[in-house]
Amino acid sequence: MNYMNTLRVFLAIMTLSLVCTTAAQAQAPPGSPKEPGSPWPEWELTDFQPKSLRFNETYGLNHFRGRVTLVALLATWCSYCKGQLEKMEELKKEFEANRIKVNFVVINIPSGASLKDEFTSRSSIPLFQDTDLEDAFGLHQGDKDDYYIYNERGELSDFFPFGGHRESDLASTEGYANIKQAILDAPFQSRLSVDTVTAVKIDGIEGRTYRIDYSENLGDKKKWEPLKTLTLESDQFYYFDLEGNRMHKRRFYRIEEVP
Repeated sequence: MNYMNTLRVFLAIMTLSLVCTTAAQAQAPPGSPKEPGSPWPEWELTDFQPKSLRFNETYGLNHFRGRVTLVALLATWCSYCKGQLEKMEELKKEFEANRIKVNFVVINIPSGASLKDEFTSRSSIPLFQDTDLEDAFGLHQGDKDDYYIYNERGELSDFFPFGGHRESDLASTEGYANIKQAILDAPFQSRLSVDTVTAVKIDGIEGRTYRIDYSENLGDKKKWEPLKTLTLESDQFYYFDLEGNRMHKRRFYRIEEVP
C-alpha cells in the first residue's frame, strides 16, 4: 500500500513537472526590447571607463545581473548627453549615500568613438563603446538619449524615450524625479505559489537565497516552521514537499529572502 502511494506521488510530480516545463517553453517572449518584461539585449562591448574594475575589457549586461540597472544611450559629441552623464553621476552618488545598490551603464554611439575623454572626465560610470558590427543601439531598438531600466533579472521595468510623454531630462527637476522613481520601482518582487501535490514554486532571482516556511494552522494566527533554505540556480525553482503530501496535511507556505 505504501508502495502504491509513493508511486502515485512520484507520477503526479513528474506530470506536474512536465506541464510546468511545457508551459514555460510555450510562453512567447516579448516582441520588442522596449516592452516591459523583455530581456536586455546580449551585446558585448569594450568598457573604456578607466575607473571601472573591468576597464578595457569586453563584456555585456549579464555582468550587472542581480541589481537594478539603468542603461543610457548617449553620444560623446552631444552637449546634452554630457549634462545627462553628469546628472547620472549625481544620481548614482545619491543612491550610494542611501545604501541603495543600482548599476548605471552608458553606451556611446559609434560616431562618438574619437571623443571618449568627453565622458571619462565627467563620471565613474561604466562606459561602453558601441560599434557598427555589434550595434547595441540597434539591439535595444533605441535612439540617442533613451533610457532603459531593468530589474535584477535583466527584464525591462521601464523605458524612457527621448521626447516621450514623460520628462526624462535629468537636468530638470521633473526628469530627475521621474527616472529616480522608476529606478526605485524596478526591483523584482520574488513570489511563491503552491500547486497540486504540494509543489512550491519560487519565482525569484538566480543566485539569491530563500527560505520556505510552512504552517498547518489554517487560522489567522499561523505558526510558521522552517521547511527548506536554498540558493536558486535559476530564476525559477520547484520544491516538492513530499512529507506534507505523505501525511495528507494541508499546509500554507511563505517565502523569505535570506540576506
